[in-house]
Amino acid sequence: MGQEIASTEFSDADEKEFRRRLREETNILNRWFQQERFEVPESPMCGLELEGWLTDSDFVPAPESEIFLAEVNNELVVPEISRFNFELNSVPMPIQKTVFSDLNRSLSTLWKTCTRQAESMGLRAIAIGSLPTIRANMLTLEHIYPSKRYFALNDRVMKLRRNQPTVLSLEGKEVLRVSHPDIMLEAAATSVQVHLQVALAEGKRFFNASTIASPFMAAVAANSPFLYGKALWSETRIPIFEQAVNLGSFRNLDGSVAKRVSLGNGYVRESLLELFLENLDGYPVLLPDNYNRTPEELSHLRLHNGTIWRWNRPLIGIGSDGTPHLRIEHRVPSSGPSMPDVIANTAFFLGLATHLARMPEPPEDRLSFAAVKRNFFQACKYGLNAEIEWIDGKLWNLQRLVLDELVGPAEEALESLGVDRDDIYKYLTRIIRPRVLTGQNGSNWQRAYINTHGANFQRLLEEYYQYQKQDIPVHEWKSEA
Repeated sequence: MGQEIASTEFSDADEKEFRRRLREETNILNRWFQQERFEVPESPMCGLELEGWLTDSDFVPAPESEIFLAEVNNELVVPEISRFNFELNSVPMPIQKTVFSDLNRSLSTLWKTCTRQAESMGLRAIAIGSLPTIRANMLTLEHIYPSKRYFALNDRVMKLRRNQPTVLSLEGKEVLRVSHPDIMLEAAATSVQVHLQVALAEGKRFFNASTIASPFMAAVAANSPFLYGKALWSETRIPIFEQAVNLGSFRNLDGSVAKRVSLGNGYVRESLLELFLENLDGYPVLLPDNYNRTPEELSHLRLHNGTIWRWNRPLIGIGSDGTPHLRIEHRVPSSGPSMPDVIANTAFFLGLATHLARMPEPPEDRLSFAAVKRNFFQACKYGLNAEIEWIDGKLWNLQRLVLDELVGPAEEALESLGVDRDDIYKYLTRIIRPRVLTGQNGSNWQRAYINTHGANFQRLLEEYYQYQKQDIPVHEWKSEA
């Protein structure tokens, strides 16, 4: 859910003091980069966050997360911004041996606990990128989770917007234009966030690799084709969130306005420090909550960073002994459709990012950032059918490029990290390859179901829920039954 805060109201003095502490902590971080203070892991660590929905038995969003979370009573299951969302967290694991089977086992156990608890309350727990039964009148402050962080975020964002409503404008197969008087639109978009620990020396290459990988992840993991009953993009979740917190900040060199939610403003040139310097001077403070903690804990820097939602976000962790480490949080994949799909998406991202980061010639030297941004939105809009530019200077069909040029190297990269061949085979060879080959990701299954049965989203979700409970990968789901 992000870092909780102590207050919802802030004075000018609070903001001034927060900015002073933010600058002090950024200077400390700068020294750590110069001194190479960061942990160098023997084996890189990974983890993930999985966001889910609570619905009633008719698959209409149910704002019951307070009771649900109290009954689940597990520190790895936490609130999200609305009372019909929640989030699961994995424990960190080294990327080696049976890491993906281990992640699958631990998260499946936790998810099944959530499923049983929801059903005992007459509810359903569903992992999906955007719930097609959500309606605008449900996305109101009445259904915000009662956390000071969320109330303050809404107040501060709307203040910066001069209380102008958020406007969502999307053209896909159909057209949707709606306005919201608050930030609750972001509750319509739920994701998987993959965490990858990186060494200081590899931070730049891995961050740029994660950026270049983002179009492929958006297409392969797409699972949000509908909003408010409208057929929109293959991955509608991305523009939902980008427009839900639409705050302009500074102007880039090309004249474009840097946004609070975006793929970023360019490649990293030297180190991840650049992004924290950009945070310091480029983005207004949203939550100026001051902590009584030592500057070396970087509490204010980390809180501020958590309110800048890059699709690939740099993170600083502090170990129990005070040693800092670097992570990249990859926020592109949709939630769902099944737990094996979630783990396969995680494996594909980690393998693909490792492959791209360790290519002898950096791919960022051959593919402009502007091209990656175009690729990203083409992938979000058209999914596996997108036409994108690649490092050879040619236009490729995204589906063909993944099959011909990317899955194999991703498999080899995971093997080079020490992941067992059986684990790679289980999640990439047996799930990612056939999903891409058949073209049946979550979004395309949902579209095919509606094309066959008409716009009966309740029936779609009934079928979806049964497949999800059985842990069947989405490429094996039937849409014409």
